[in-house]
Amino acid sequence: MPIYEESFRIGSGRYIQGKGYISKCGDEVKRVGTSAILIGDDTSLNLTREKIADSMTAAGLKYEFIVHNGTCNDEAATKIASYAKEKGYDVIVGVGGGVIMDFAKVCAHFADMPVINIPTSSATCAAYTPLSVRYTPEGKTVGTMHFENEVNAVIADTEIMAAQPVRLLLAGVFDSLAKFLEIKHRYNEKDESYPLGLDYAYVLSKRSYDFIVSKIQKCLDDIKKGEITEDFETLIFTLIAVTGVISGIARGSNQTALGHKFYETTRFFFPEESKPYLHGEIVGVGLLLQNHFNGEEENNTFLINLMKKYNMPFKITDVGVTDSTEVFEKYYEKISHSSAINHQNKEECEKFRQSLLYFRNLNKE
Repeated sequence: MPIYEESFRIGSGRYIQGKGYISKCGDEVKRVGTSAILIGDDTSLNLTREKIADSMTAAGLKYEFIVHNGTCNDEAATKIASYAKEKGYDVIVGVGGGVIMDFAKVCAHFADMPVINIPTSSATCAAYTPLSVRYTPEGKTVGTMHFENEVNAVIADTEIMAAQPVRLLLAGVFDSLAKFLEIKHRYNEKDESYPLGLDYAYVLSKRSYDFIVSKIQKCLDDIKKGEITEDFETLIFTLIAVTGVISGIARGSNQTALGHKFYETTRFFFPEESKPYLHGEIVGVGLLLQNHFNGEEENNTFLINLMKKYNMPFKITDVGVTDSTEVFEKYYEKISHSSAINHQNKEECEKFRQSLLYFRNLNKE
């Protein structure tokens, strides 16, 4: 499969992580500018506003909070970028989940300003990666914007991460597990002809996968007891930073990426129905399709048990999609003609169709 990105966009110029690190916001802004627009949704800003304001004030910086509860869309980002330039701000700071992380990067792109991200959840690696998944204001996918400039800094406060709902943490887990499962289908460890960087992406993604599978239950138990352990610190670093690095050095090459293609297709055809569900939740459902396509259906037992235990979606109907032959034909046509499947290879297309049939049969469980 072709390489989709020429450069190795590793992700973030600075990544700092630790307990109470949100208090470092002012110092990080001061590294790249003199004043900042801080963008977040109501939930995230209610959680962080006071500590961020104290940090910005202590650093002697001008700042202003802007609430954005919508999608990551170009229309809203353009307006905020224009406002930031008009008022003399020179840094954009995103505070929130994956949507806000992506949105802050788009705002910074249009404003031609540095961007600092402060994630309040580890549901995706969006805080770290130099790209944004964009939508219409109504929530329909419109494509990914890739940036030439990296994120200037990411501040991951593990006290905030430990307080996030389990649902968000698990969404990040599924998103990270996807990296290994999506690379491994076309990867052969004995082959030496893969694109530069893909070997390292494979090794990192395998290490991440093994760590997450072995430690996720312990980490969930730790934070339930209010303990921020070394394993939990490593988990957060894996979900945000390591997963972002894997994405950057793989450059989109040689991957079936059915988990993410299932996500994109779901958001495309069913934006309103799938709106209540997180990126990682939908990708996680798509991983069941990926495992079957990889010839490793047995690996779905662990994923499905985890999903059931924590009331996460695991069937296509669990994410707002209707179970019908017409719907599955839509998925087949769109995904089989995407970069995930070689639509000129009849054997691969038939294999994908059989995986979709298996996927559909999960609705009977």
